[in-house]
Amino acid sequence: MSILEQKAFLSHIPPFDKLREPELKAVVDAMDIAYFRKGEYLIRQETSPNALYIIIKGIVQETRDDEIVSVYVSQDSFDAMSLLDGTSKNDFIVREELICYILPKTLFLNFIQNNDALKRFYSQDLSKRLNSLIEQRNNTELASFMVAKIKDIYLQTPVFVEAESSVYDAVQMMTHQKSSFILVKTDKGIGIVTDKDLRDHVVLQRYSIDNPIAHIASYELISLGRDEFLLHALLVMLRNSIKHLLIEQDHEIIGVLEQIDLLSYLSNHTRLVAVQIDRAQNKAQLKVASQNMTNMIKAFNANGMKIKYLMQWLTELNQQVLKKLYAFIAPPALLDNSCFIVMGSEGRGEQILKTDQDNAIILRDGFVCQDLEKMTQELTETLIDFGYPACQGKIMVNNESWCRSLKGFKEQIFQWVIEFKYPLELAIFCDAKAVAGDVTLLDEAKKYLYERLQDNQAFFSYFAKPTLSFETPLSLFATFIVDKSYANQLDIKKGGIFPIVHGVRSLALEYKIIQMGTIERIKHLTEKGIFDKAFATDLIEAFGFMISLRLQFELEKMKEGEVYDNYIKPSQLNKLERDLLKDSLKIVNEFKQFINYHFKLDRIS
Repeated sequence: MSILEQKAFLSHIPPFDKLREPELKAVVDAMDIAYFRKGEYLIRQETSPNALYIIIKGIVQETRDDEIVSVYVSQDSFDAMSLLDGTSKNDFIVREELICYILPKTLFLNFIQNNDALKRFYSQDLSKRLNSLIEQRNNTELASFMVAKIKDIYLQTPVFVEAESSVYDAVQMMTHQKSSFILVKTDKGIGIVTDKDLRDHVVLQRYSIDNPIAHIASYELISLGRDEFLLHALLVMLRNSIKHLLIEQDHEIIGVLEQIDLLSYLSNHTRLVAVQIDRAQNKAQLKVASQNMTNMIKAFNANGMKIKYLMQWLTELNQQVLKKLYAFIAPPALLDNSCFIVMGSEGRGEQILKTDQDNAIILRDGFVCQDLEKMTQELTETLIDFGYPACQGKIMVNNESWCRSLKGFKEQIFQWVIEFKYPLELAIFCDAKAVAGDVTLLDEAKKYLYERLQDNQAFFSYFAKPTLSFETPLSLFATFIVDKSYANQLDIKKGGIFPIVHGVRSLALEYKIIQMGTIERIKHLTEKGIFDKAFATDLIEAFGFMISLRLQFELEKMKEGEVYDNYIKPSQLNKLERDLLKDSLKIVNEFKQFINYHFKLDRIS
């Protein structure tokens, strides 16, 4: 491997990707390339390693007392922490024949001592290392647009009028279709009239709205096939100074690609989905918009968007879909006299891909809706068709327990708080958010809940107890506890995400914090002095990282046609991701200890 190839290889591996050219050359000059056979021990437990290893090809397994701690593959390095500490806590064994770079210990320590970038990397906190991971993903996935095709992007539906149609009639059709352009059929072929044409001709040149639209249309339009690359489409637009392309399949126009949509695709898919939602005139069109959210999530994730911002975008779009769907199904009287709410992760604004439905309807006291049962069943079935699975606990609007009057909900809240028979249902309702109808109905129900909350510690302790229901999948020796009967995977939701969500929710309920998102709740609890700022930052970062890992594996299983079950496989993570997960789970343990102490959970049965 040449010096240039070695530098290119290292320049994509943290922390060497942060080095300047002279520094990178110095590291390359100091390294050797070595080969090891399968079964060889590179580092022994309780010994002092003599080098940093960077894998070019092969697999190395890190074990402790015959238990797998980590697996290292191409571009992974190990074991920097042992070099810094002086002693290795684990064994490192070659599992597939290995070709790797070796950076001698003395040189590694010298680089650390004299290079601020390396020193910061190996001493940085969780938040900074998460940012390093995001940057690493950006570097490897930024070019995804290069292979995207026109068929991968949202196309505007072609809207046609005849040449003799008046400008007035054409504009009416554009308004009805919520389109910024209209196609004109003439003997000369297809023409186009845009909003800009109307402004230039009708407004500025006073062209009569009763005259034929064909006279102000532009012709000789350029068309491309749906299998052309988006990059080519962008170049055609720029080269010809145009903003619209006709998209054809089998010589028929199937859509129009607008430059603004193409440019939006370069940065994200948000506007495209938002436009589809806004323009949807029936359930079928709304379903298409809902399904396209998955593509938006993939694009956001590939471009390294922080998970908290991704959740915010998705929450806003998802609630717009639900609001519009409710308006399609519910008669006007029901819309005026009810509040459609979402709960659980959707209510908190933490749903990434489509999970189980958790929704309800609060009816105004005294209001009676004919065919309510039929309507709620249609709403539930439509959401299932949109890709939202039915809730196994039947927390859905087609269950009469979750579609009742405000008075009925208050009675249920009273039972939850006083008798406390259903802690999970109460927890879910704590995360309720209105998406359609009269928001004041939910506000009144929430107000009643806070008024009924008891001030004694036993109530909140009992509510917080589920925080400790699941074991954190991390041993005392910082090794992952995996389910060996389930392909050595671990449940990231039960083991890491749920304890933070419910523990924070319990504290928010105790201190009557009305914000519903876990991150926002943590921030408000910190303002009240419940958490110190450093711990709050680590808790937020750990929470976000575990959700991003969950999304990563969920998208992968979706690609393979599998159903996601909250399990992730640590051995499929790279070195940086594994270390971050370990640190995140350590923070989960620290948080559980805090919850245990705060609510005195060891005193209740």
